[in-house]
Amino acid sequence: MKLKKIAMYALAGLATLPVVASAAQGDLLQKMDLMTPGSDAPAYKVKANEKTGTQWKMDMAYGYFNVHRGAMGEQDNINLALIHGNLNQRLIQDDVNGGTWLHVEVIGSWGLDPESVHSSFPPAVTANHRDVVGPSDLYFPEVAIKHFFLGKRAAIIGGMVKFGDYFDAVSIANDTFTSFINSGFCNSTVLPLIDSNLGAIAQVELNAKNYVMAGVTRTGTQPGHNPFQNDGDGYIVMAEWGHHFSGDKGVLRITPFYRQYQLDVMDPNDLSVAGSEVRRNAGVVGSVEYKTCDSCTAYVRAGYGAKQCLGNAVELSVGTHLKLVPSREKDFLGISYGVFKGLNGDEMLDENGDSMGAFHNREHVVEVMYNLQLSKYFAIAPHFQYVHNPAYTVNRDATVAGCQAVFSF
Repeated sequence: MKLKKIAMYALAGLATLPVVASAAQGDLLQKMDLMTPGSDAPAYKVKANEKTGTQWKMDMAYGYFNVHRGAMGEQDNINLALIHGNLNQRLIQDDVNGGTWLHVEVIGSWGLDPESVHSSFPPAVTANHRDVVGPSDLYFPEVAIKHFFLGKRAAIIGGMVKFGDYFDAVSIANDTFTSFINSGFCNSTVLPLIDSNLGAIAQVELNAKNYVMAGVTRTGTQPGHNPFQNDGDGYIVMAEWGHHFSGDKGVLRITPFYRQYQLDVMDPNDLSVAGSEVRRNAGVVGSVEYKTCDSCTAYVRAGYGAKQCLGNAVELSVGTHLKLVPSREKDFLGISYGVFKGLNGDEMLDENGDSMGAFHNREHVVEVMYNLQLSKYFAIAPHFQYVHNPAYTVNRDATVAGCQAVFSF
């Protein structure tokens, strides 16, 4: 009941905001996330059938990763089969207001050999390839209804919602198939951008340059599990203000959040779970992306989370896409750097529960990748990553080198 009241208050508050009509009213929401964020990024393919109102996109890939001196010190050669698909189906046509749509997203990956099945990456390397620590993973992070109204100037999304498709949607840093592989650059590591949980998001376009949105979601459902079977009573409330400037060359986003969740409490005597306690925390993330010229788009993202026990407490990352060959518009070089800070004073414990010393509480990541578009449907993306203090565990360096061959339909 408490969660329902929070959702109703948030949506009612958005409905009272003033909406400024313009010649391009509705364009901002229509292009912001009708498919997934980044639909204007290089190599993004969309199939659309205007008659039936069907839009879909499928990425299938082979990924090879060589991990040297990872979090546990092992060296792994990891081979993965990857898949990521989106389907938008128009349920109710309304040319004036935008209509009602069903959005379904599917994602998964599989280890192709025993070593790949049981291997692990340094933190933030795996991005959306969640199942690299298990034998397989195929699940639906979002199955939701999106309804537009007020002349396409407002929308509400409800169902099993994936927050990462709407909040913090930096266009050049959220596609792990043909952009940065490291999830520290894919989305904010401070924001709790969870999926697979029941929730709702409301969006309002204030004018042709500004939008606001707010959402609420539960936190107890693990990816791939039944969203109606909730473990715990945690929830997240998140909002965002976005401002387009310089003739849509730049976008500024400010995204605050509040989270309540249950945290397991360990028995110091035998390291078993002794119970759980309610934790609360809040934070804010800001980002700016800007297209400096036809050949260069850059972004910067910064975030802070107070009393953060899940995710990072502080982050700062910058990156750019550079088109080096004018005649090859779909090719680009990606360079990104990030520093991520954990909690001060946290200690590592060995198997006996004895202290092994404090975490090295800053992790530095550098990634260089290149997207080579060989045909309309096929691209190769080699990449190299350098990680200092992987998982905040030891003062050493890890490297990840690899390549993804991506088939897009």
